[in-house]
Amino acid sequence: MNAIILITDIIEKVVLLLLVGLSIWSITIMIDRKRILKSLISEDFFLNMQKMISEKNLLFQKKSESNFFIDAFKSAELNSDQFKKTNSIDRSISSYIKDKRSNLEKGLPVLATLGANAPFIGLFGTVLGIIRSFAYLGTQSGSTAVMTGVSQALYATAVGLLVAIPAVVAYNNFSNQIKRAIQRTESLRDQLIAQIEK
Repeated sequence: MNAIILITDIIEKVVLLLLVGLSIWSITIMIDRKRILKSLISEDFFLNMQKMISEKNLLFQKKSESNFFIDAFKSAELNSDQFKKTNSIDRSISSYIKDKRSNLEKGLPVLATLGANAPFIGLFGTVLGIIRSFAYLGTQSGSTAVMTGVSQALYATAVGLLVAIPAVVAYNNFSNQIKRAIQRTESLRDQLIAQIEK
């Protein structure tokens, strides 16, 4: 009986350490994605670009700032000869989007996996804590030891949820930002091509 108490106690502590490590990993990914996704398109910038394109004002090519839209259009290396080659512009920008998408989404599968599985890891720790509590009952250690075992068991579930919830929120937020930036870039590309073909 004492062996069960010792083994479950050690494994439960390993589970808690694992959850803390996963939490640190998750926070690291969130900070990195936040920094990378700063260069995506803001609402004001998108509206400004729509206006510039509709007025056939292509000064955005000379902008020194860097964001997803400007970098995509600079990758097409627009010049007066290429304005007649809308297929070239379309292919260049589409290729840029495909190439950069994987870089933008780096780390997001980890956040999704943590969001889906961290509660189960925490639940495993809880089950071990409850097994230990029942082992305390078998050794007649008293109600204090049993209650301590149950409360420690619930910590694992709480930590699992603390890892999972921010990971899911961050995953959804970052995915939506990337999706919106790609849609806006494709919209501006189509608008530019339509203006060139007029």
